[in-house]
Amino acid sequence: MAYTDLAERQRSVVDLNGDWERYIHNKLVDVVSVPSSLRPTGYYQLKKSFLLPRLSAGQRTFIHFEAITYYGRVSVNGHDLGAMIPYVPQEFDFTPYAQEGRNLVEVAIADASPAPDGSGKTELAHCVTPGWETYGGIIRNVYVELRPSAFIDNVRFGYTLSKDYASASCKTQISISAQAAGTGQCTLALYHGVTEVARANSSLQLKAGANQAELTFEVKDPALWAPDDPNLYRLVATLKTDAGSDAWQYRVGFRDVAIRGSQFFLNGEPIILNGYCRHDMWKDQGFTLTRAQQEKDMRMIKASGCNFVRLVHYPHDRRIVELADEIGLLVSAEPGFWNMDLRKMDPAQIELGLKIMEATVRRDWNAPSVMFWLLGNECNFTVDYLRAGKALCNRLDPIYRPVSTAHHYGELPDVKKMFDDSGLDFYDWHAYDYGEDKFEKLSKAFGQEKPLTFTEWGWEVAGRTSIFYERNFDTVLKLVEDKKLAGHMFWSWNDMPEFNRKDWSMKDFILASGAVTEDRQISEPIYSRLAALFAGRAEIPLPPASDHATVLPLRAVPFSAGSSFQQVDLQALAESPEGKKSWAAFEAGLAKYWSEHRMVRNQWERTGKKFELWSQPNVDIAGVKFTSPVIDGCVHPLVLTQEVSEITIPVDAACTRLHILGQVSLPQGFPIVGAYGETAATYTLHFANRRVQSLPVRHGIEVAQANRVSGATRINPIATAAQPALEYIKDRARERYRVLLWSIPVEGQKLAKVQCKLHAGQSPLAIFAITAERAAK
Repeated sequence: MAYTDLAERQRSVVDLNGDWERYIHNKLVDVVSVPSSLRPTGYYQLKKSFLLPRLSAGQRTFIHFEAITYYGRVSVNGHDLGAMIPYVPQEFDFTPYAQEGRNLVEVAIADASPAPDGSGKTELAHCVTPGWETYGGIIRNVYVELRPSAFIDNVRFGYTLSKDYASASCKTQISISAQAAGTGQCTLALYHGVTEVARANSSLQLKAGANQAELTFEVKDPALWAPDDPNLYRLVATLKTDAGSDAWQYRVGFRDVAIRGSQFFLNGEPIILNGYCRHDMWKDQGFTLTRAQQEKDMRMIKASGCNFVRLVHYPHDRRIVELADEIGLLVSAEPGFWNMDLRKMDPAQIELGLKIMEATVRRDWNAPSVMFWLLGNECNFTVDYLRAGKALCNRLDPIYRPVSTAHHYGELPDVKKMFDDSGLDFYDWHAYDYGEDKFEKLSKAFGQEKPLTFTEWGWEVAGRTSIFYERNFDTVLKLVEDKKLAGHMFWSWNDMPEFNRKDWSMKDFILASGAVTEDRQISEPIYSRLAALFAGRAEIPLPPASDHATVLPLRAVPFSAGSSFQQVDLQALAESPEGKKSWAAFEAGLAKYWSEHRMVRNQWERTGKKFELWSQPNVDIAGVKFTSPVIDGCVHPLVLTQEVSEITIPVDAACTRLHILGQVSLPQGFPIVGAYGETAATYTLHFANRRVQSLPVRHGIEVAQANRVSGATRINPIATAAQPALEYIKDRARERYRVLLWSIPVEGQKLAKVQCKLHAGQSPLAIFAITAERAAK
């Protein structure tokens, strides 16, 4: 588990990156690329076939996932292997089920709604937040690896430097997995460049299952790792048994982090941590960056003059940490707790956060760039959780990195007491308070007993149209000079999409708080001003919604050549007393929904306290005309509500198909609310010959949520029997509506009317237009 690049591996590898089929409720929907970050769809399966050679005696097969989001369950050849948690590497032994030739891997993913049995509920609660856009799928590399019957699973590299840094006493624990009992020989070698500087050997008596070997050695005059001189060594472990040999390697480094009073020390010298908060995202790619993008990003951060990057708020790609090792950037890691109340939290979610933290520590415990661990961000924490998290990190970490948490809630005296009672190693506060003396007040409140960091600050000065207050930058610099502040991380490095807020910090739907844009174009003047701050220089003062609906390409054209078409007139129903009553109830519901929204309570007022759509009533879809009602100059669909749950639509046309444009729930619907297959409404077709046909309108089949924004995330609501036909962007940041087309066969009979009834407890359902098709004889 020590390699990121498949090309670097010595074991035989079958690369599973590439095209995977996506199935929703056992129906093939599309083919997606892996790794990639997908728009959340709900719950689905990803499937891929792969080939394996004939396994030699004792050879084992493992499938390895670098990361998925947010809950996954994997099977190979129909055999369940287990569940996966978000963001961190996981792997499964499927040797008993491996087949020579073709094999099939299936991964069930929950990214917006849990599995039918409720699995994934905890992971979604933990990860789907209004703080950033979320993405689903297999977001990082996946591969099958062929290993010998006894192999090296991980290596934990610990060391103690002498006081004068003239030597390092190293203690390395090697985790070995053996299929059967036997003997073996383990060798550990440390290289600086091409020069071997240390070697240790141990004979082993292995038992079936997990084993651990401990090897010690001394290194004289170690070249220390630091941001300005990132010296790296290569640690190589080999295992030889009667069943074969295995090798493991990782880059490591020697450095000494200490806390003395209110300061951090690195290799005996005081260090001020200065840098950025970085989200592991790129424009239109979510969490899945190319290696070139990752390297560009980290080198740009380094070039800005900082020495630290806070990797917010979840484990970033392992390659980011490796780049930090290589180019000389200190980093932190955290488990995904963001703006949550742990006092009221389900214990299962707290346990999940600890599991993510543990997996992250085990992944990165050999990285010299990791400065400290953070247990969460801006939460109502409990002392019990913080103590448990710190104990976990201290137990696992071979060099006992400092542990703290990123904090912003509560009265400062109480917060300081919480840090102390939890045994955290340093204080932290997000300096978003307003006032000319806010930084000095924070420094006084926490005192000089431990280091104080601002792991977020600058929010009020980072937007595109903001004013950069000289006092803020210079006060931070003065606190640093007075040794009252041990570190500061500016929010943020990169802009990112956030679809739930509308304030001065937003540019359309982009949170424009970054020193660079989503695709890493430098934003001035903030980039240069921060570069000056990192260099210790005082500040130098420096001088709509769319108005039309877009027709979307249909997955399959439902209209037959030579058919005639008749538009059903819905105008009278929209203007009727019942239509007006239903619309009033619908708008009242929207007002209530937005007023209770966690992040955008003023959305209803901001959009004029009306649900206004585009103005043109006629739309041409694949050559067929659809006509919507219009009231007060805006398209005004019929809406079924709980107050007016039933409408009857006269059709009076002989037809072979009835095409209904609408089939969307507002303000929420599937997959955010409602269960797949649950009946939201019933349409009853009444024919002239008195025959009656009832059709269920089911979540995820004939109806889905209209708004493609949920919380902080762009989602992809899918109804498998209805296809996307129109898109209307009412508000780029919060309201992106999609309208579906459902085509119903009616066998050429004369249809008198359609009776539409919304079921109790269901969200409002909109019908924009209906066109009847009559096939040519």
